[in-house]
Amino acid sequence: MGVMSRPAASTEALVLRAWPCGETSAVVSLLTRDHGYIKVIAKAARSSRSRLRPLIEPGRLVTVEFSLDPKRELQFLRGGEVDLDPMADGASLERSAYLLGALELMDRCRPLGGGGPHGGDTEATGDLFAVCGHFVRMLSSRSCTRMALLFFAFEWEMLARHGMAPEVSACVACGRSRAELEIPGLRFNPAEGGIICGACVLRDGLNGGWPIGEAALDHLGDMSRTGIDLNGTGIEGPALPRPMRRELGALLHRFLGYHLPGYRLPAALELLRVGKDSTE
Repeated sequence: MGVMSRPAASTEALVLRAWPCGETSAVVSLLTRDHGYIKVIAKAARSSRSRLRPLIEPGRLVTVEFSLDPKRELQFLRGGEVDLDPMADGASLERSAYLLGALELMDRCRPLGGGGPHGGDTEATGDLFAVCGHFVRMLSSRSCTRMALLFFAFEWEMLARHGMAPEVSACVACGRSRAELEIPGLRFNPAEGGIICGACVLRDGLNGGWPIGEAALDHLGDMSRTGIDLNGTGIEGPALPRPMRRELGALLHRFLGYHLPGYRLPAALELLRVGKDSTE
């Protein structure tokens, strides 16, 4: 009588989180290319000699093999290899903060239909994994001098995959294009879904939202057209001035907070508040 093998899967994945389990094991949350969000238990992975230990570090891109039992919420990690460690060339404050911030955002604000052993949209899963993998690879590059802008583009991609990307090419109230709008009086309004011109604010009393400057609007416009690619500017280019980082970060934070259930400012970004000597 033959013995039937247990179902298993092998796929690329991004390690999102890891929790201690027992004395030496760990529970790990993965975003996989082919199966969406998966939680696995890595037996004895926290022991120094474990072959699974390199596979549970958050932020790493890995190829992993795990059980695939639709009756289980927690699969078993069997093995794999590390494809990319974003901290291999050194863990700077900025790189660590933006990496951990992106992982927290992805783990807390998951788009619906994420695949997995219980079914889901595998095409959407692959697209989402591609975005995350692209972000990690760009962030890992030694030539990445605009980490803040890269992170903001990642936040934009998260909104886009929820179908909630801001409208920044025209006034959401009157429909006039960006070329027809005057920057003074322009506001960024999460409740309305994007930018509102000064004329509509005065005519309709749409006083919600926050003023937005021309440079910030240009950056958001680039994100709307190219997503996380940013025509290469997500990696190279002059560093964003601190006031611009703060303006873009605040606008996207407010938009995310209004539209995404479960969103909160990633705790890792608090690390940057003490980074007075940022190179960006």
